[in-house]
Amino acid sequence: MPKAAFSDIVCSIARTVDAIGERWTPLILRDLFVGLTRFEDIRRDLGIASNVLAARLDALQTHGIVETRAYQSNPVRHEYLLTEQGRDLYPVLTMLITWGDKWLAGAAGPPAVVVHRDCGRPTAGVVVCQACGTPLTADNVRWLHGPGGQRGPGTMLIGEHLEP
Repeated sequence: MPKAAFSDIVCSIARTVDAIGERWTPLILRDLFVGLTRFEDIRRDLGIASNVLAARLDALQTHGIVETRAYQSNPVRHEYLLTEQGRDLYPVLTMLITWGDKWLAGAAGPPAVVVHRDCGRPTAGVVVCQACGTPLTADNVRWLHGPGGQRGPGTMLIGEHLEP
């Protein structure tokens, strides 16, 4: 029985998970951000089955997150490049890394360090208010009804908890 599409739920989280929520997809995106762009390099790096990688890359292409470019003509071989939409996922991956480094890295520490090119110092993801720059936490935000919100599958009760 096929799984229901989250894209039918009127929720930005559900729609995003529908596009990038498959188990291997965040790791494929990580590899693309680091600079691995060729199918075989990504497959070898992750130890992922070719059919699974092909399906995930096809889905990312369908969602407009990656595009292909031929780098060899005989036989034809393509590399996978992040689109603008794909590059806009960088903060999402950064926050996953930041959370994982804090809660799951253990005594050995983080497996990789992200360094800001401009200042040369290690950095981590921080969510800030786009208006004033103050760091955001679960305790200093509130959730309001949005213009596209509606009651339906996956949102039957949440509306009662959003402020008018």
